[in-house]
Amino acid sequence: MNRQTTVAVGLALLIATTGCLGVLDGPVEFSASEATASESALAETDYEEVSVESSEVQREFSAAGQSKNVSVTNQVAMYERTVSLAGLGEQRAAVFSTFASPEVSVVGQSFNPIDDYSNKELANLAQEQYDGLQIGDEVGARELTVLNESADVSKFEGTATLSGQEVDVFVHVTKVKHDGDFVVGVAIHPQQLDGEQERVDTLLEGIEH
Repeated sequence: MNRQTTVAVGLALLIATTGCLGVLDGPVEFSASEATASESALAETDYEEVSVESSEVQREFSAAGQSKNVSVTNQVAMYERTVSLAGLGEQRAAVFSTFASPEVSVVGQSFNPIDDYSNKELANLAQEQYDGLQIGDEVGARELTVLNESADVSKFEGTATLSGQEVDVFVHVTKVKHDGDFVVGVAIHPQQLDGEQERVDTLLEGIEH
């Protein structure tokens, strides 16, 4: 599985907003704050930090004979857990990621396409970023408290390729709005793991922003 779980979300931000920013001279910059899993949540779940980094997207918009550069900086954090799988041995196959994207506000209008994305659409973005990942139907839903907000968590079944073998996986997705940013949490793990959903819930509830 490719580790770049949700980078496509950041790219979609500017692609989806073409022509919607109005006319404004000069550059416009928007930046999200980091959204990361707490140290206590990582210790409890045995997940390890892989990376915490920013992802900047720049684009030039033109309207009414004027143009401007828009820069949006998203924050992506990646975590993994090594697990033992039947027939595959030890694999870093349990993955958790957070993605923070700023609410964009220009000439009095606030927008970000992530606000309108369903959990299924967010899961499909993860599908584009994982080698061999195929997401199927939603098989469960639950409500958690993430960043002091009520968050609807969707659970999807799917398959992924690990060491050349197809493995059944579950994909968990949620999003909340917090302090002017949209924060997305995504977890992917083999279905054969016992108790992994509880670990995912601990990580989601332990997000700091």
